Amino acid sequence: MKILAFDTSGPVLSVALETPRGRYALIRDIGLRHGEILASLIQQLCTDGETSIRDLDLIVCARGPGSFTGLRIGMSLAKGLSAGSGVPLVSLPVPDILVHPYSFYASPVIPVIDAKKGRFYGACYIGGTRKSEYFDLDAETIVRRYNSAEGILIAGPDAELFKSGLSETGNVSFAPYSPTAVFDMLSMGPVQLETTGPDAPGQGPLYIRKSEAELGMEKDNGG
Repeated sequence: MKILAFDTSGPVLSVALETPRGRYALIRDIGLRHGEILASLIQQLCTDGETSIRDLDLIVCARGPGSFTGLRIGMSLAKGLSAGSGVPLVSLPVPDILVHPYSFYASPVIPVIDAKKGRFYGACYIGGTRKSEYFDLDAETIVRRYNSAEGILIAGPDAELFKSGLSETGNVSFAPYSPTAVFDMLSMGPVQLETTGPDAPGQGPLYIRKSEAELGMEKDNGG
């Protein structure tokens, strides 16, 4: 298959392409300025892979949680590319992507994403299967709620930040992070397409917390 995948959920922008010629990737740590270069990176990868958007078999993007602006940019572009080319689109929750390398772990694995304000987005997985709802919690609450006799593994891009939020680590382990999760998206996308089909037209980002703008509007309206 020819697959394009990209993740705009955080400060590191990741784009990957798989073709019969091989896999290509571009990873840029540019803060939250994804809208400035995402389209050009995709074009560059298509040139490198000697393909075009219309030649793709699948487009895969990260659904969230994460940066509200980044997710809107990524999903909007993914939907536009899909609609314009007729290529199916699937979007993946970011915690599901981050836990993919640890699917063989029999003890709890928590991939964490900085949600600001001392809190983290994530979910609890055992053996690659999600065992909790996606949450927005502080580090101490997460460990207290999901730790086990076998211990708990904290993974994802903000594992070290999570560690700094704990008064003691006990039997909590921390996985090193490498910003290559976009390659896991290339593997996960076709599986989701086969099992659940492409995204519904109305599928939007996975938001766990309301944006600051929404909270401000509620406050202005007396909410």
